[in-house]
Amino acid sequence: MSISKLRPFFDNDDIENILENIRDILNGNSNLTMGKYGERFEEEFAKYNGNTYAVACNSGTSALEIICRSLDLSGYEVIIPSNTFIATANAIIGAGAKPVFADIGYDMSLDPKSVLENITKRTKAIMTVHIGGYVSPTIYELQEICNTRNLFLIEDAAQAHGTSLDGQKAGTFGIAAGFSFFPTKIITCGEGGIIVTNDEKIYEKSGSIRQFGKVGRGIYQNYSEYLGYNWRLPEISALLGIFQLKKITTFIKRRKEIGKQYTKYLTDIDGIDLFEIADNVDFNYFKYILFLNNRNRSELHLKLKNNFKIELSGYVYEIPLHKQPVLKIYANGDYPISNALCESHICLPLYYNLKDSDLVYIIDSLKESLSDKF
Repeated sequence: MSISKLRPFFDNDDIENILENIRDILNGNSNLTMGKYGERFEEEFAKYNGNTYAVACNSGTSALEIICRSLDLSGYEVIIPSNTFIATANAIIGAGAKPVFADIGYDMSLDPKSVLENITKRTKAIMTVHIGGYVSPTIYELQEICNTRNLFLIEDAAQAHGTSLDGQKAGTFGIAAGFSFFPTKIITCGEGGIIVTNDEKIYEKSGSIRQFGKVGRGIYQNYSEYLGYNWRLPEISALLGIFQLKKITTFIKRRKEIGKQYTKYLTDIDGIDLFEIADNVDFNYFKYILFLNNRNRSELHLKLKNNFKIELSGYVYEIPLHKQPVLKIYANGDYPISNALCESHICLPLYYNLKDSDLVYIIDSLKESLSDKF
């Protein structure tokens, strides 16, 4: 048996419908980019997520950079957790701002205390990351910090499609949020991202920045008020997103079933601690995170891969940003919790079409691997 870390899913009906709609595009009934399918995807995602507006673009990274540009963050500082993916920092740097790393709590989310310690006169925004798809209840503290200090709260919700806290979905807590549709995500366009917001000015400016900063001026099509790039989402990608969005509730339901089975059979296993989910969080189970106690992660990773043909899901994240060679110039602290948790966690395979037999095999293989002290 071999267990991969990634298997995007399209059922046969969706494949047939997608192919038929691609034929519609190729017959000239929509543009190849930024046409009727892109508009429909934006409308349907905004409705699903509980936002007024959505702007589709070519990646989750682009979505975050467009938000930063829309908020005019150039020359200012943006506080982010150190254990996020490098794209979070790249988007800030690309927008002309400076990423400032803060430490995390034991739920791997931005620690409000560390945020307060890192606020300066140049701070203009906090970008929290819903790591592994989890929306931490500490976001309420971040909202309070932003409200009292006149800062923007931005959500890197790249992994958090469908997760909610007290019934409120990820992407609705801050001024704007960016989601990703990379193949690893809950739903995928292949490549793609989307900005969600309830702010009309951000919506309009984001739509402009996505396309070279253009704004309409009578008959003139190439009048640009802002610095922007080609960050458009192709129509075929938007089409994939439309059909994936129809399945998102089904996808998340299955992911929850898998996550709960992992929890049932891995509780109280020597050598691991489970990631704790708060009672008021409805988690999408983008990742199933385990923390290792007195176990060598590299050895466990290789044992699962070589002895049992199990590919572990990507980490969140194995190397914190302050240790990334290209970002060391921004490091300004020790970040002890980021260091500890980044070094000690693994993520088990988890996707919609993971079979029950696969799940049993993963659990048994992990238990056998952990039974050896290393």
